[in-house]
Amino acid sequence: MKTILKPARIVFYFLMLLVFFALGLYFAQYIEAGKGQGLAGGAIVLAYGVVFGGIAFVASFFLANIIPHKTLKRSNWILLMLLLAAWGYKWYEFQERDRLQKERNAPYQSKTTEPISTHQENFSQPLALANQTSRSFLAKNSIPLQQTDEQSLGYFSPNFFNNPTLYCYGNINLEKSLMDHLPTDSVTFKRNQFDQFEIATAPPWLVPEIQKLDYNMLYFKLIGISEDFAIIVGNSNTGQKVYVDRHAGKVIYWPDFLLTINSVEFLPNSKEKVHIKPITSSSNVNVDYNFMRVLAVQQDWAHVLLLDDNFEKRGSGWIQWKRDGKLLIQYNLLS
Repeated sequence: MKTILKPARIVFYFLMLLVFFALGLYFAQYIEAGKGQGLAGGAIVLAYGVVFGGIAFVASFFLANIIPHKTLKRSNWILLMLLLAAWGYKWYEFQERDRLQKERNAPYQSKTTEPISTHQENFSQPLALANQTSRSFLAKNSIPLQQTDEQSLGYFSPNFFNNPTLYCYGNINLEKSLMDHLPTDSVTFKRNQFDQFEIATAPPWLVPEIQKLDYNMLYFKLIGISEDFAIIVGNSNTGQKVYVDRHAGKVIYWPDFLLTINSVEFLPNSKEKVHIKPITSSSNVNVDYNFMRVLAVQQDWAHVLLLDDNFEKRGSGWIQWKRDGKLLIQYNLLS
């Protein structure tokens, strides 16, 4: 009984319990044991830790009788270092998640003054580098609406939550169904160590119009639609067209998209004005404001809320957001 209660052995028992409890949690996370289990997911992960820790705790009594006393002391130091390393890593993960959450919830600070260069800087690079630069991109939320020769309908956003693979198709026959076509390429998604989605594999030509996966945002310009397919711009630099399954994501037409974003602005050097009615001949709204938030869309016009630097209401009015198919505004996606 005295040998069982020696200090080195007591420390060994509890270190084995704690280290293997942590190991069980990591193992459950690795095999995604709680994925898709809803509220029961946390209990399932915890159960793995309890089972691993319980088995190790019982086994430690037998091991303590076999291992020499000096080796037992060294084992305690090793177990302690493993425990501290596991705790440190989890603390880092917590701090990182907390930082990202604060960035998501941070109030508006300042207006971006060079949205066009922001857009080109972050989307002209190969996709392999996109995830590496995504964190620096979080602070640059103003992305311009590009005026192209080909009018876009809005955006297509893949549903990577339910579809880990987005299949891309080349030449298709619109008279045939999706099942009659074979994909030519694909984009796959995975969750990283912070439980956030990122692109795992992709063709080298892929350059999305908007990629902010830290915010679960991935948008491709939508230029056509059919019963089974969405025609998107797979490379925002070259304008390369790609066909994808329209039901593998969300089709967001311009009016719906404008209603979800933080604010809109007129293009630089624009002569557009805010009107009291949705007609160009109506009077202008003469109040000082810094930002506009879309409240409703009516054909080529949008009813907007006029806001100051503190995002407090200064008035409201109507703006023409497109004319002859060309976009007259740029927008701040988040803040």
